[in-house]
Amino acid sequence: MKFWEIFRFEFAYQIRRPWPWLSLVLMVIFAFFSTRVAILPITLPQDFILNSPFIITAVSVFSCQIWLLLAPAVTGEAAARDVQTRMHPLTFTSPVSKADYLGGRFLAAFVLHALILLGVQVGSLLAVYGPGANPEIIGPFRPAAYLTGYGLIALTNALIATTFQFSAALFTGRPMASYFGSLILFFLSYPVTLTLYMAGLHERALLADPIGIMAIMNEMMSKWTIVEKNVRLFTLEGMMLWNRLIWLGISLGTLTFIYLRFRLAHRSTTDWWNVFTRRFATKVSSPADTVSAQMTMLVPSARQSFGLRSQLRQTIAVAQSSFRMIVTSPGGLFLLIVFPLLLTFVVLIEMEHWGVSLLPRTPHLLTKHLTGVLTSPTNYWVMVPLFIIYFAGELVWRERDAGLSENVDATPVPEWVLFLGKFIGLGLILATLMAIIIVVGLTVQVIKGYYHFEIVRYVQILLGLKLTDYLLFAVLAITVQAVVNQKYLAQMVGLVAYLLMVFSSFLGIEHHLLVYASGPEWSFTDMRDFGSSIGPWLWFRLYWAAWALLLAVTARLLWVRGKESGFGTRLQLARLRFTWATAGLAIISAGLIFLLGGFIFYNTNVLNEYITDNELVQRRADYERQYGKYEGIPQPTRVSTNLHIDIQPDQKIATILGSYRLVNRAIVPISSVHLEPAFYVHTRVTFDRPAKVVVADDKLGHSIYALDKPLQPGDSLTLSFTVQFEPRGFRNNGLRSNGAGQGILKNGTYFTGDALPVIGYQPMRELWSADDRRKYSLPRQVTLPTPGDIDPSVSAGAAATFEAIIGTDADQVAVAPGELRRRWSKAGRQYFQYVSDVPINGRDVFFSANYTVHRERWKHVDIQVYVHPGHTEHLERLLRSVRASLDYYSAQFGPYPNHFLQIIEQPGNFMGMGVDGSGVVTGGEGFFQLDPQGDGFDAIFEIVAHEMGHQWWGMQLKPAMAEGGGVISESLAWYSAMQLVKKVKGREALRRFMSIMRQPDPWPPMRTGLPLLRAMDPWANYRKGPYAMYALSEYVGEGRVNGALRTLVKKKVSSLATTIDMYRELQAVTPDSLKPLLHDLFEVNTIWTFDTRQATAKQTAAGTWQVTFEVESQKVVADSAGVETKMPVNQWVEVGIFAAAEPGEILGKQLYVQKHFIRSGRQTIKVTLPQKPARGGIDPYNLLDWEEGDNIEEVKIN
Repeated sequence: MKFWEIFRFEFAYQIRRPWPWLSLVLMVIFAFFSTRVAILPITLPQDFILNSPFIITAVSVFSCQIWLLLAPAVTGEAAARDVQTRMHPLTFTSPVSKADYLGGRFLAAFVLHALILLGVQVGSLLAVYGPGANPEIIGPFRPAAYLTGYGLIALTNALIATTFQFSAALFTGRPMASYFGSLILFFLSYPVTLTLYMAGLHERALLADPIGIMAIMNEMMSKWTIVEKNVRLFTLEGMMLWNRLIWLGISLGTLTFIYLRFRLAHRSTTDWWNVFTRRFATKVSSPADTVSAQMTMLVPSARQSFGLRSQLRQTIAVAQSSFRMIVTSPGGLFLLIVFPLLLTFVVLIEMEHWGVSLLPRTPHLLTKHLTGVLTSPTNYWVMVPLFIIYFAGELVWRERDAGLSENVDATPVPEWVLFLGKFIGLGLILATLMAIIIVVGLTVQVIKGYYHFEIVRYVQILLGLKLTDYLLFAVLAITVQAVVNQKYLAQMVGLVAYLLMVFSSFLGIEHHLLVYASGPEWSFTDMRDFGSSIGPWLWFRLYWAAWALLLAVTARLLWVRGKESGFGTRLQLARLRFTWATAGLAIISAGLIFLLGGFIFYNTNVLNEYITDNELVQRRADYERQYGKYEGIPQPTRVSTNLHIDIQPDQKIATILGSYRLVNRAIVPISSVHLEPAFYVHTRVTFDRPAKVVVADDKLGHSIYALDKPLQPGDSLTLSFTVQFEPRGFRNNGLRSNGAGQGILKNGTYFTGDALPVIGYQPMRELWSADDRRKYSLPRQVTLPTPGDIDPSVSAGAAATFEAIIGTDADQVAVAPGELRRRWSKAGRQYFQYVSDVPINGRDVFFSANYTVHRERWKHVDIQVYVHPGHTEHLERLLRSVRASLDYYSAQFGPYPNHFLQIIEQPGNFMGMGVDGSGVVTGGEGFFQLDPQGDGFDAIFEIVAHEMGHQWWGMQLKPAMAEGGGVISESLAWYSAMQLVKKVKGREALRRFMSIMRQPDPWPPMRTGLPLLRAMDPWANYRKGPYAMYALSEYVGEGRVNGALRTLVKKKVSSLATTIDMYRELQAVTPDSLKPLLHDLFEVNTIWTFDTRQATAKQTAAGTWQVTFEVESQKVVADSAGVETKMPVNQWVEVGIFAAAEPGEILGKQLYVQKHFIRSGRQTIKVTLPQKPARGGIDPYNLLDWEEGDNIEEVKIN
């Protein structure tokens, strides 16, 4: 009976408080906007049903993470209000049992959280059925989707979070500790789970997430097809079921523990943490310890001084006390000890790629691991602003929580001393954290055997750039606490403010002048150093520092002193505190805001054009509406390009004088030329024949020139142009956005052919999002046509010959596509002539940097490698792959057509490598950090082999924009690399390579989806496709499959290729007996599963070994909706037996590999061989069963 009375009292008390209702409203708003904008990244322009189970589930789980930080005050009040208000001596002595007391309060907190989380479903419903919703993307109302999202996700998370929050608050006797409990759960849900996942412990990562985001989204995002995401209901199964069971079990265990540990007894004035820390304190003896008699003391008169010197000493004292309070608190020790230790572990794990160690160079460590963007928290650094919010509340309310506020408020200490002292104390904590992070970076470098320390860079970035951002946010957090004057409400306001900073772009607020503490981010690389990124960063931070100063003035004026804390009273006190000095400081702050803001606005909006995302979408829609009618009209074809480029790195300018030779290859005369100059550069054009401007649309970037005399079929003309790169201040996002790469810098200049004018209407500039097209009344666009809908005669984009003379400073090397014909010096500058007499296609790229250059010849090919001088460790590994690729691919797929091949290190810390055009392969600075050790897996060889494959698949054989296009380019490039690895390094190395490829990061396997002939998802293009091609080559024969691909290249040299074209050639070389396998690999989505249940062996009297396998086989065909149909297995499958593996080997020496006819279900296979076996099984090289794990087993000797 008393249980329900306590429950009703607690529920009624809290339901009248503001924060449950505020939390409910915020959850409704968050769910509403999340549902409306479909916050999950949708990469293809295909419709999503707004109220699909996938969207409802995703919004539910992400909302739980926001709720976790918004509403801990509800639980904290229920668990520790009696102790906080010092009422516990009365309540603990009342005739109530421990079960009634704890149970009633816990249940009230849980029910309140359940009601708050109900707002998520309300918000989703309002988003679907409220005003402004698009009825075209609303499906039928399915209550089960909302009930599963609420019951299986929201309620389980409510129980888990309430348990941890209640426990933390109950044991400390402080309601605010519930927020710390939420932070720990958030920490486990995001950084810890992500770390385990990146470490390859995928199942453990899915189980370690208390909120379930990773378990749910990993399953739904990576394994569900688009059809499934629209219709399939979320259910607890697999790893998600185990995740919920484990964490519910942990919660129940925690509740049992706190019940057994809690006592309805008098609590000490110091909490358990202070008792723990006092054990390590040194006790100072005093005369009172030895003298018990009363003593009379004469207290001398002290001169009272309240000048600036005293106030500075007071500030220092407050700062020291604040620092000490935080650093000895659980939150402080967590942030300064546990967080750096975990960060060290995380960085050590993440300092590898595909299992290959990365060189821990300082720029990479600092930009990728040891720093994070305050307003874009994409990794574990989101914990720092959350802890700032927490610490700000603890500092501002420290005296009031201890019951000493009246004593402190009566002291002759100005308000600015209290504010500044607490701010400095928090700032010292943040500075200490940054100093510890420096130690973390150096420790990682030492552990990895890297001793090129750059201490100055660590200090500049961590104690300079990043600390500045955190200090600005600390001012905001403290000011919010001072102004709101309600601890939990202020904490909520601070969190909402931070969320608004993070999600401002979703609200249409994109200019950094309007988002607190934001601005263009700095960049730092080995090649570019800071480049020109510090200037824009500094101007914006000075602007926000002026705002921070104004916030500090506001906090000082509204700082609470005494018992009168009403807002009206505080406003009256603020008028009294508004002295001439305060007014002067406020005027200075406001003046700096207007002065710095005006300067920034002049740069971002006057010198440069500022365009919001919505305006950009509007322009793309206008572009299609106004000029889409010109798509497909005959236009002259570019057959040659001639450029003279002058780069001035110190002045950050460049000039391009160029010309195109244009030929009319149509069968009708061309009367006008449609030209589109690049944005953000100044372009002037002329023709070698009379022409006049009919349309000059600078806003949409389209011009039309009418020729006085039409260009007859076969006739040609010359288009000459001048393109000027000129620095014009800085943009809202810094100096990078010039529409043509990353601009001209002192070292590390990089821009692309996008800076040059293009001919004709460009369909790729059209809107692709189905929602955007509906919004602007544009006709519906098919995502991608099927391969059968592509006209086989459609010609590929014409290639063109190329010549460029490029000049730069004397200490740099300039690079453009082509064979390097000449290099000379003139007037203190270097000049380079690049020529390609063979027509090339793709995107032209241009560089200027202090490169180390390596050149050699392979037959007719001029091989050029350009890398940063400090990145030459594994140059020979790269060249080994280049030479082997040219040898093997030329022999198998046709000759390499170009007279040059360039491998260029592109400025930037990204890991990627890619093909930018015929004969040009670029890799980011991160790629050149790969550090293969010994004879282990050599990612450099394999990745370069893949990119070299694109010189055939993508450059020579061009895929059509259709379903399956990725198979033509990416799948064939990876297949080529796999065959090269097997040829050069052997089948054991290939198995190791395929094992690395099977890692679920970044593309986890999908059982459902479209067949390969229509594949569009990354896993099919980058993994399933090459697996299928390699399996086919092992059955049909490598020579036959490669011959079919060689024929395909010859036939489609001048037209676009589809998977239908490829399949036709594969059918031609596949024997009739293997046509069913070809069908299973490409025409349907087939999944084979082979399992070696048991492997035994015994020695015969003849000395041979008889090996017996118990195996099981299964085959299913899955459609795009996830429906799986069992099919009979009736085919030949490899059975392999291997000797004991040597160090570094996976399988060991091959003793026996032969194909056996396998049927569905369990069966026995017996093999006799002369040598003792160690391991064996069915499909040992995973030709058909693409998931490793149970194919190979240890052979037990009988």
